[in-house]
Amino acid sequence: MTFSMTFSLTSEYVDRSGKLMSREEVHRLPAEELADRSGHNIHIFATHEELYDALADIMIEAVVSAKGRKTTMILPVGPTLHYPVFARKVAEKKLDLSKLWTFNMDEFLDRKGRTVDVAHPLSFKAEMMKKLFSLLPTGAHFPVEQMFFPRHDNLEEIDRAFDTYAPEGADLCLAGVGPEGHVAFNEDPNFRHVRVGEEEFLNDRTKLVLVNTSTVDMDALVAGCGDRCTIPPFAVTIGPHDLLRSKAMVLAFFADRFQRYALREVLFRKPTMHFPGTLCKLKKSGDGSLAPRTEENLRILCTREEAGIVESRTV
Repeated sequence: MTFSMTFSLTSEYVDRSGKLMSREEVHRLPAEELADRSGHNIHIFATHEELYDALADIMIEAVVSAKGRKTTMILPVGPTLHYPVFARKVAEKKLDLSKLWTFNMDEFLDRKGRTVDVAHPLSFKAEMMKKLFSLLPTGAHFPVEQMFFPRHDNLEEIDRAFDTYAPEGADLCLAGVGPEGHVAFNEDPNFRHVRVGEEEFLNDRTKLVLVNTSTVDMDALVAGCGDRCTIPPFAVTIGPHDLLRSKAMVLAFFADRFQRYALREVLFRKPTMHFPGTLCKLKKSGDGSLAPRTEENLRILCTREEAGIVESRTV
C-alpha cells in the first residue's frame, strides 16, 4: 500500500476512521480515549520510572529477538534515563552486545559549525558515554567503535554506515518529539527565505541544520536554566530518509506538560513535514514509497502527565 501525502500549512486532524476532528476536539480528548480514537499503539504509564523501564525492555527485546544476528538501533539523547536501566538489564541477563551497532540521532554544533567538544555540558556523545557505554559490563563485548556519532565532518561516513550495517533500515528507532515537532533535529525545513519541497525533505540524509528559535527556547528552559546563550545554534542530524526506513519506531513522550501538544499532534494530525514528528507514523520502503505503520512497528509511550488534555493556565 502506498501512502500519498499532500503537505499543507493548514492543520488537519483525523481519527482512526478518517473522520475529521477539530483542533479543540483533539486537545480536549480524555487520555483514556487517545488509543481508541487514534488507532495507535499507545501505552500510558503511571510513572516515568515505568516508562524508562519499558524503553529499556524494548531495547533488550531487539537484541534478544535477533538471536545472535546483527542488531541496529537509532538512539536519541532525550530521553536518556532508560540507558542505565538497559545497561543493568544487560548485566543481569549476561547479554552479548558484540553484534549491536548504534547510531546516535544528532549532535550540537558551535557558532562556527564545528561539533561541540565532549567537555561541553550539552555534548550528546558525552551523555551517551556516561549514561550507556560506561555502564555496560565488559562481558557484554560492546566496542565503542560500533557506536556511530554524527559530526560536522562525517556526514557521508554516517550515510555509508547506514548503507553498510542497516541497508534495509535500522531494526529499531527510539525517538522523542519536540514541542514544535522536531525528531532528532529535523524541524520544519521552511523558514525565512528557505523553501523545501516534500520529496527533497523526505530524502534528506545526514545533514547540518540551524536550530530553530522555539527549540532553543525549550532547551534553554529544560537544560540551561532559561539561559538561551548556553544553547549551541547549529546541529548535525540524521535525516528523515534513514529515520523513516527503520523497521520499528518507538516514540517516547517524557517531558511532562511540555509534550502534551506534541503527543496529540502525532496521534491525530495528518503526516506533514511542517510537524516532522507526524511523519514517524509512516514507513519508508526501499523504493521510496511511504505506507502507514502498523501497531506492530509503531509504539508510542508516555505517562499520564504527557497524556493529559492540552490547556493553558497562569503560573
